[in-house]
Amino acid sequence: MEPGELSAGDRARTVGAAVLQQLVMLPGTVLGPRRGSSDSAWPIVEAPDSRLCRDALDEARECLSTPVLMHSLRCWQYATAFAAVDGLRPDWEALYLACVLHDLELGGEQRSTAGCFAILGAERARQFIHLGDGSERTARIVYQAIARHMDVSTPKGSEAALLHDAAYLDVSGRRIRDVDRHCLDAVESFYAREGFVADFASRMKVESRLRPKSTASTLWRSGMYPAVKSNPLQRGFTSSR
Repeated sequence: MEPGELSAGDRARTVGAAVLQQLVMLPGTVLGPRRGSSDSAWPIVEAPDSRLCRDALDEARECLSTPVLMHSLRCWQYATAFAAVDGLRPDWEALYLACVLHDLELGGEQRSTAGCFAILGAERARQFIHLGDGSERTARIVYQAIARHMDVSTPKGSEAALLHDAAYLDVSGRRIRDVDRHCLDAVESFYAREGFVADFASRMKVESRLRPKSTASTLWRSGMYPAVKSNPLQRGFTSSR
């Protein structure tokens, strides 16, 4: 098997875990986000002030569609929110790089080096960091975070956990009731969600065709699309009071 591919048994276990997670998510999907903790506006978090982060944003703007770029930037905002909720202190530069670059290979061409877009994207991000004279430590953290962001369960490591939970929140609404409603309102207003479901769905269909043994493909075929469509963020819960 190629790196990132799952055995038949692993695919079955992934489907089972995904179904269980969808059941756990159901109350949040039905109820939507909690009421905000205060009436004050929620600040949008700026990117870390480094050349590598600025270059990463330029790379993302050049390589990603507008809906996927907006998703990536929302992930950064939600990852910082989860850091506060969960009491984590990540490497902020590495976390930003992972969020902005994590979907570079989503729906990309088939390659013999890996059977999962997350692994391909992790390697591409690592090479980007090396070319930008980033540290080996940063490259390693970013690689691990991107490589694990499609896992059903939250992976270990602050940056990997935060990207994972932020991406799942933005895509399917997981942990929506753990985030302050004012944060959701601010992020959803600042980074437009228009076109995301259709764009994401088309890319996941490509993943299912090109990399059928990957985690992404397994999750898609096990019913990910309904979860994406029923995401309270997609349904506009944050705009109602």
